[in-house]
Amino acid sequence: MSLSLFAVQSCDSDKKEKSDKKEKNDKEVSTSSVPEPVRSAFSAKYSSAADIKWEDAHENDVQTYKAKFTLNGKKMKAEFDTKGNLVKESEDN
Repeated sequence: MSLSLFAVQSCDSDKKEKSDKKEKNDKEVSTSSVPEPVRSAFSAKYSSAADIKWEDAHENDVQTYKAKFTLNGKKMKAEFDTKGNLVKESEDN
């Protein structure tokens, strides 16, 4: 029983490690290098966002752009595909 518990903890650790690596591999890019459909979609959805920083990212091996920003006093992040479709959004802790 204790062996299986160790295996589960090990798998969880691997998932977190992969997630951390993904975040570290995202590289900050200038706003001008973000495709116009992405910038437009972001502006339409988050018109009052401040302190916006863009990153070149990937979601399931697909090119995406991640915005990290402040909205209503909360740190947020939103990820868009190259056509401007929202892939995911969350609070950035």
